[in-house]
Amino acid sequence: MARSVLETSTFFSRMEEFGFFDTVEEHLPDEFTIIYEIARIIEDATHAISRSLAPIMELNDPSAVDASTEHILVPHVPEAKEYEADLIAAVSEVRYIYPAQFLLPETVFLRKLAERSLWMPRAKQPRNFRYQSESNRFAPDDRKQKVYILFDTSNSMQHHYRIHLAKAIVYMFLRQNQRELGTIFFRTFDLQVGELMTARDIPSYDHLISTVMHVKAVGNGTSLQKALQTAIDDISHESQLSHAQILVVTDGVAHIDLDHLRGQLGGQITVNTVKIGSARLQVDAVVVEGMVASSNAPEAVRIRELFKQRRDLESQLSATTGKMRLDSLRAQIGHVQNQISQQTSKYGAVLAEHYGDEIRKLSTVYVSVDDIAPDEMFSLPEEKVAEFEELAESLLESLRSERQVEDIKRAAILYDHLVLLMRYNKIDAQRFKDAAQELEQMLDHILNKPSSSSDDMPISELERAQLRNMLDSGSIGKRMSLALLLRIFWLKLVRAWRTRRQMRAFRALRGRNLAPRRKV
Repeated sequence: MARSVLETSTFFSRMEEFGFFDTVEEHLPDEFTIIYEIARIIEDATHAISRSLAPIMELNDPSAVDASTEHILVPHVPEAKEYEADLIAAVSEVRYIYPAQFLLPETVFLRKLAERSLWMPRAKQPRNFRYQSESNRFAPDDRKQKVYILFDTSNSMQHHYRIHLAKAIVYMFLRQNQRELGTIFFRTFDLQVGELMTARDIPSYDHLISTVMHVKAVGNGTSLQKALQTAIDDISHESQLSHAQILVVTDGVAHIDLDHLRGQLGGQITVNTVKIGSARLQVDAVVVEGMVASSNAPEAVRIRELFKQRRDLESQLSATTGKMRLDSLRAQIGHVQNQISQQTSKYGAVLAEHYGDEIRKLSTVYVSVDDIAPDEMFSLPEEKVAEFEELAESLLESLRSERQVEDIKRAAILYDHLVLLMRYNKIDAQRFKDAAQELEQMLDHILNKPSSSSDDMPISELERAQLRNMLDSGSIGKRMSLALLLRIFWLKLVRAWRTRRQMRAFRALRGRNLAPRRKV
């Protein structure tokens, strides 16, 4: 019975899908198991966060196929160029016109040529229709939807469980749309843009999920412009990527060149954005000065013209000697300076209202999600508390009878999760604490006092190192092995006592007290 509970557990199956059992050569991210609870909430269609995220969780449908039309499975065939009839745009295109038009009378032909009303075949972008598959798993195909994910790893993502929420969003997006997904691209970004990851089959898809789950927020700043430009460049060099979709998951508000990126995106690439938290960019004098120097907005162009006018007047002033001319130039310079101040002030007010909000205007779908309230999100109903109690009891029963490495890993992950849940479930905290203490005693006994019983499965050094990495992650590292913590404390006391005794002996040997060292 205990074994069936473990093998059918949603918690452990999802932890395995996240890659938290195998990829533990390094320490796991802090509080990594909380992603399970966030994903569970996103799956609940009645929850406010799930309703907010609903528009972003659905893929764009470029084909707009009628749902009532019967879909037929078609084999994969290579795409060819498609053409449509179009009028010539320049005289140089006359060589491409349909040949029958050369039979027109000369005067008619020349008039149509002058009017640009001759017809020619013009190549067009082929339409990619979703490939119908009987499998619910990720089955990539060139004609399916292409998705490019940009994941913010700036340092601010550590706050308020933002990075955990971002991971859960990406996971649920990929999981819900895996049947319709073609190629998946993934990059992290902060001040720099991370390495490109691509998923084109099931092994690389599973590896991508694991990579996302292990991402850590370590960067400073958010260079969204660079990240978007990199994604556009990657897409432009990838064959058969029409109707590609970029999904941006970020907590920062970063300025981007809206007009430039719109031109780069064209009509075949769309951007969808999930904004986590309520941060806004502060517009100061430095920001305004930089925008005046670089922006193509009419206000910025006007201010630059005024700066140029002032420089011309100052140049004339330096070359003038007459008093009346000098006074006139000084008055003109003062008037231009007043205009500069007024225009800059107005432009600064416009920037304060819209600066950093350009990604909203660039996005086809834009979703803003507030920072999560842990006490509300991670407070579990009775049935979930009972489920974790049953999991803990089943694990303990299995470990008492036969110590399998897989069960030891499960115990380490479940222990970490129970410690986290104790923070936010005050009423049921004692129940979590009792289960966690039993798991802690079992794990401490296995790792620090390994049994020599022939019934136990041998644990290799690599597996033992992996288990210790799991136990050192997140909150478990602060609570694991009380005996070890007491021993460290005792060693510190012994070291301090020995140092003090050595100092006394040295003073006695010198016959005088040592003067305290002066700080330089």
